[in-house]
Amino acid sequence: MQHHRHSGVNEVVRILPCTCGRATLDVLRLLLLVSGDVERNSGPQIRGAQWNSGGLSQTKRVALERKLGADMVLFCLLQETRLTSAECAALKIGGCQHVGQARTPHGGGVSILVRDGVGVEVGVLEKKAPERATMTLRFSAAASLTITSAHFARKADTSSESLDTLLGASGTLVVGADVNSHHVLWDPLRPSDDERECIVDWCVQNDLLIAKSGLATRRQPGTAALSSPDSTLCRGCEISNWKSTLSPDSDHYWITFDGFVGASLDVLAPSKPARTLYAWNKARWREFRKVSDEFIFRRMKRSAKGADAMNEAVTRGIRMAAKRTIPKGKGVAPPFWTPELTKLDKMVQECKNERKRAALIRWRRKVLADTALGRWKENAPKLSTTESVSWNLVKSIYAPRPLTSPVLVVDGHPLTKHQQAQALAQMHMARSTKAPHAPEMKIPSTRRSAFQSIT
Repeated sequence: MQHHRHSGVNEVVRILPCTCGRATLDVLRLLLLVSGDVERNSGPQIRGAQWNSGGLSQTKRVALERKLGADMVLFCLLQETRLTSAECAALKIGGCQHVGQARTPHGGGVSILVRDGVGVEVGVLEKKAPERATMTLRFSAAASLTITSAHFARKADTSSESLDTLLGASGTLVVGADVNSHHVLWDPLRPSDDERECIVDWCVQNDLLIAKSGLATRRQPGTAALSSPDSTLCRGCEISNWKSTLSPDSDHYWITFDGFVGASLDVLAPSKPARTLYAWNKARWREFRKVSDEFIFRRMKRSAKGADAMNEAVTRGIRMAAKRTIPKGKGVAPPFWTPELTKLDKMVQECKNERKRAALIRWRRKVLADTALGRWKENAPKLSTTESVSWNLVKSIYAPRPLTSPVLVVDGHPLTKHQQAQALAQMHMARSTKAPHAPEMKIPSTRRSAFQSIT
């Protein structure tokens, strides 16, 4: 079981079930992000909702339109709309596109609402168990999301064959389903149904995550009994901020969540392979002042008067003067960037064939992940009080500014590695025995003469 706590959200979102493979990907993702050499491809961030309306009367339609606007929902997955074929075809909610499946003789009916302006592709509409409506959202040529609204009747078939109909084609997928079953993993409020165990096994086999917070999603009419039969399944994307709020218009709760398309390890892209710094010791400062003044005065004569014009002239003058008088040194490669990655990055930029370019990008990701994991394996065994790696880690956390040299100086005397290890051990001992009133770590003082003005 994974527990993800998101900033600004008090509740914990449980992603179930979790396999060792997913845990490994999460560790790799965190290592790569912490290293600073890769950045998360944000991709489309969308807000979705699901609701078992228990019939979509005119009053509930007005309430639904209000909720969609208040929660800024992009799409909504509805179950048990109980609409006839004519009502389903004529249903209109302000500012939304509608695709739905009419009810059967035994009730039910599912629908999907998507905001106008979003490219959509209608998929399968099925009356057989499980009832489902499918639609694909097209954000760009490379980013899409398939959404499915599904409803399981109380005595519906939950075999693997019937569940496989929810998978559809490969790719990112979000399924909002009223499974009408109870399992301890997602519904701690009711005893588990033994016949529903296959749903969990099916999710594990097909690499689907069950995103829930463990909160109630339904209240029994006429009683105070609570249960949680509504679930959100996802594949190839991440779901966070999953919330269920009491709805006065139905016995089922109103559910909202945030979806991140393209949040897996496959969409981590490397940043700039090398960062070139200025060679300050080789700068021609006398020429810099002369050139900058010339550019600034020339710019101010041509432009209009005012504070903004002056700021722009000074900024441009300094930039142009630095470009002419301050040479650049060699590029400083990030710690996880290797010459092989530089070569691959150049090949990706020059490749015109889309298929070959995608293969090169996949190989670049693999090389970067292997490099990061290899460096971590090298450094992890060294995290002890007698190793300089530990001291450097603490130093980077506590130091208010970069130190002038790797040798720590206190009162003009350099500290040995043994003294550094002792200081680190004392800090840990003090915090473990005197917390929460432990003293803060004392930062070794640095010599003022080490800092010199560059102008």
